[in-house]
Amino acid sequence: MKKLKVTSLRFRMLLPVIVMTLFAVALLTTFFSRAYTDTIIRQEQDVNTVRFDTLSRTITPLIESSVSEVRTVITDDRIVSCARNRYASTADLIHARIRCRDFLQAEISRQEGIFGLFFMREDGSLFGALPGANLFLDDPAENPLPQDVKSQILNSPRGEVVWTGPLSASILYGYEKESSGKNLMICAWKSVDVSFGECYSMMLMDESVFDSLFAPLEDGKSTWRIFSGDKVEFYHSGSEESMDPDRLIAGGSSGYTFNDENGHPVCAFSMTMTSPAWTLVREVSMESSAEVVSRVRRIVWITAGAVFLIALFIYHLWLKGFMRQFETLLRGIVRMGEGELEPIAADPFTIDEFETMHREIDRTSLALTRQMDTIRRMEREQMELENKRREQEQLLRELSMARQIQGSMLPHIFPPFPDRKEIDLFASMDPARDVGGDFYDFFFIDEDHLCLVIADVSGKGIPAALFMMLAKRIIEDFAMVERSVSRILTMVNEALCDNNQAGMFVTVWLGILEISTGRLSAGNAGHEFPVIRKKDSAFELYKDRHGFVLGGMEGIRYMDYELSLSPGDKLFVYTDGLPEANAENGEMFGTDRMLDVLNACGSGSPEEILRTVKERTDAFVGEAEQFDDLTMMCLEYRGPRQAE
Repeated sequence: MKKLKVTSLRFRMLLPVIVMTLFAVALLTTFFSRAYTDTIIRQEQDVNTVRFDTLSRTITPLIESSVSEVRTVITDDRIVSCARNRYASTADLIHARIRCRDFLQAEISRQEGIFGLFFMREDGSLFGALPGANLFLDDPAENPLPQDVKSQILNSPRGEVVWTGPLSASILYGYEKESSGKNLMICAWKSVDVSFGECYSMMLMDESVFDSLFAPLEDGKSTWRIFSGDKVEFYHSGSEESMDPDRLIAGGSSGYTFNDENGHPVCAFSMTMTSPAWTLVREVSMESSAEVVSRVRRIVWITAGAVFLIALFIYHLWLKGFMRQFETLLRGIVRMGEGELEPIAADPFTIDEFETMHREIDRTSLALTRQMDTIRRMEREQMELENKRREQEQLLRELSMARQIQGSMLPHIFPPFPDRKEIDLFASMDPARDVGGDFYDFFFIDEDHLCLVIADVSGKGIPAALFMMLAKRIIEDFAMVERSVSRILTMVNEALCDNNQAGMFVTVWLGILEISTGRLSAGNAGHEFPVIRKKDSAFELYKDRHGFVLGGMEGIRYMDYELSLSPGDKLFVYTDGLPEANAENGEMFGTDRMLDVLNACGSGSPEEILRTVKERTDAFVGEAEQFDDLTMMCLEYRGPRQAE
């Protein structure tokens, strides 16, 4: 039994060595495989960078050049004649179509990669030319384009180029033929001409243009694929289409190795194009790399096995001598347990190790005590961090609620007065933080007088929001009982100055419009100049006289002035967050640029004007952080209500 126990102990001592050896070999082969694969992928990425750069400087200019040249085709009188589709006789119809067909066939053969040129009228009827065929389908029901393709083209914005497809040319021919393209992409845009109205230009691009582009890049292991915006493959240089585009595109963006649908190891690289919005994927076969990895693994395992056997034999010899000493000690312990206290013949043993172990235990105990103190301190710090995080989350929730409350205090339902056809009014407020100090307001004092207010409180954040709500309420209260703009501003200033310990102030432009006459009484307390647009004219700054800001100093008297609005006139007021909007380079949007944008969209409704100004401002600012609150309000005076 004792011999069996010693043998079992010997095996248990050998077992960790065996396991660790196997683990080390497996880890070594895994690291090698990963390092080798990563090296191959990095090499392919370097190759990819050069090739993608070459293609990006080739595909986009080629397509844009084709689109640019095709844009001029619709201005030709042979296209215009077919677009009008108005002929005095059948002979004129036939003659016009022959001229149009010959012209389009010449354009197709002249332009590289263009398979066909089509034009679709607004009613969906189609005319154009393909290689060896021409289509003049005046009946919209005969249009062979799929309904989703036709709808996408008809709904495209004016002047904007849209891509749709891929589409087989057999759909257009109505039958399969040798020259039918298998994957045609349609480039379409809406063209408008006073001579024939709306017409949709369509350029059909086939695979031949890509064959010539990718042929110099073939290396025997790469497959080039192009996917449309909805991940439909319309070109591939290899013999097979991809069965899983989503996985291929996802792998291309991450750069890892995976097995394709046939179980072969591949690595993919992708590039997203902007014009047009396609995804270019290079699929690289990794079979040769996998064979190298497999061969090296076999060599490593064979070598490791031989080394392990030699080491195991040496370890066994050392362990055999150690176990003899252990068996001697075990026999002595057993004899002592049986009551045999006589010493046995054995090599001398020392117990100095016990003292060393005691010192080690004391040092370990001290280290554990210090470690526990550290853990408790870290737990306290973690608890403090958690409390701070909860406080921040609570603050964010409160700020979100404050923003909702602030937004609900401003008029936010448009049109605000649907039964009052004399005016069209729209306003917006975009705070720089969760809550802001800008505000606007409009309300009827009585049936014939509309009060308009736009203001900017000093500072930002919650203090500005609180002062904004106070100022808005005071202005509304005084405006309901007083008709003089100067008196309203004077009384509001006195009310805000009273007990204004925070030292905050607000700039205000306030106007009262008499609906029946168009007379506008207004006053400016340190605010931006209003902008006026007379009917069929341009927006211009009205440089009114500024008074001092409200809440800044007691005893100030404010002046007002009058304007006369005619039907079709527009009033635009704003806060300084608009002209002082900063781009990333520090340049400000400015008043001149604001007037240019207003005049570019001046014929639109107030809502369209504000939306356009906001879009242009956002485009100018770019990724720069919003510096100040941006508030705007626009009013169009349509004239007094006519007696029924």
